[in-house]
Amino acid sequence: MSQHEVEILKRTLARERSARKQAEEILEKKSEELYHLNQKNKKAKDRLEALLKVKNSELKGFYENLVDPYIMMDLSGNAIKMNEAAEKLTAYQLSDGVLNLMKLTLPEDIDYISNSFKTLYETGRIVDFEIKIKTKTSKIKLVQINASIIYDEHNKPIAAQGILRDITLNKLYERKLEAEKQKYSSIIANMNLGLLEVDNDDKVLFVNQSFEEMSGFSSKELLGKVASSIFLKDESKEKLAIEHEKRKKGSSNSYELQVFTKTGEPRFWLISGAPNYNLKGEITGSIGVHLDITNLKKLEKQKEELLEELAKSNESLEEYAHVVSHDLKSPLRSINALVSWIKEDNLENLDELSIQNIVMIEKTLEKMELLISDVLEYSRVGADLHLDQKININHLLKDLLEVIYVPANIHVSVENNLPIVLGDKVKLEQLFQNLLSNAIKFCDKEKGEIKVSCVDVGTHFQFAISDNGMGIEKQYFEKIFKIFHSLNERKDSSGIGLSIVKKIVELHHGNIWLESKVGEGTIFYFTIKKENSYEKNAINKK
Repeated sequence: MSQHEVEILKRTLARERSARKQAEEILEKKSEELYHLNQKNKKAKDRLEALLKVKNSELKGFYENLVDPYIMMDLSGNAIKMNEAAEKLTAYQLSDGVLNLMKLTLPEDIDYISNSFKTLYETGRIVDFEIKIKTKTSKIKLVQINASIIYDEHNKPIAAQGILRDITLNKLYERKLEAEKQKYSSIIANMNLGLLEVDNDDKVLFVNQSFEEMSGFSSKELLGKVASSIFLKDESKEKLAIEHEKRKKGSSNSYELQVFTKTGEPRFWLISGAPNYNLKGEITGSIGVHLDITNLKKLEKQKEELLEELAKSNESLEEYAHVVSHDLKSPLRSINALVSWIKEDNLENLDELSIQNIVMIEKTLEKMELLISDVLEYSRVGADLHLDQKININHLLKDLLEVIYVPANIHVSVENNLPIVLGDKVKLEQLFQNLLSNAIKFCDKEKGEIKVSCVDVGTHFQFAISDNGMGIEKQYFEKIFKIFHSLNERKDSSGIGLSIVKKIVELHHGNIWLESKVGEGTIFYFTIKKENSYEKNAINKK
């Protein structure tokens, strides 16, 4: 080898050593960098594993404490995981063994479930899916399911998970609510009263069938139109505008309006209106219930006309009764005077039978005059009635007993707590006088007892006048209140007294009846309505 070749070889070796040294230095530096990177990756991995552990723990806690039932299953439908809410809903537990969710399915829903699983597998999720399930305790529950597919790192489906919600009660309430809605919709549509809903500008929002029939307009012709411009004329429009303003302020009201139907026929409606509110409590319009009172108004007018005619007739009748009474009494008095003169002038020439006949004529004439007076009184009972007089019944009876003849063998007792009533004083005096006089008149006992009392029976005061007289047979209880009916042929009885009593009681909005036993006595009951009575039984016991 030549010197030149040796030099070349030395330079080559030197370059190789230099290159090897540089490579070793680079390798050493890279090794150090790799070591530091490895340490950094290890720390990151440790942090990731710790974070994953925390997240898994949080997720586990979330599923376990989820209020709604949560179920995870494999692709064959076997439950892998169930939270407490799911166990409570289905009554199954994973500790009982393998649970295939198809076990919860009703036989008639198997195809429906199968198609749903297919949709879940193909699309990755199903939302608001409703199905009936049968629990372990055989209860049928309606549940809503939101489910999704779980994929592995290769995006391959490995399981499914879902959140269930028990909507059994919700659906039941919805069905009941819908049934109630349908019921009330049917009532509103078919009710006999016309229903109209308008907004704050009086534009029609809704009418029912009865309103269509009342007005003659169809709902299509009315919806969106201003109601007042269709049915009303100027005067009624002004009245309705005032009522609308009241309803806009939250008031309900009732009023009458004259309206005009589609054919132009005038009618009268009674309207009951109320504000309509939205969910925020704001007034959005009003709802009115309409009743056609046209026929009622006609009847009221006829009633007024009849009452006016009746008043005139009563006035004429009273005048006629006075005339008849005067015209009948005059000849009776003349006959009575002539009979008396004949008896006085021929007393010595008349035999006993003739005198008895003349006495019978006089008694008959007296009875006829009494009858005419009582008929006149009966015809006047309803005239000049004043039911607004405040009357202390204790004072009335005290004054009355001072003018009524009460024999020494009869004792009349009056309770001192009788009420103060509002009524007609003269008529009530007649009432008590007739009943007390009858009790005295028909007393057949050595010691007669008559008692006046009263009880409060709610809407009325019930008075009672009892005696221990001869009594009345039950078959006559109703007859004695009829005019001209008398149980005893007495010259001082015309058979009209109790008819007058009954009429006075009825004028004071009450009833009259009796209880009686022959030989033991009678109790007459009658009532006076509290509407016509003084509120307080304020009695002056002095």
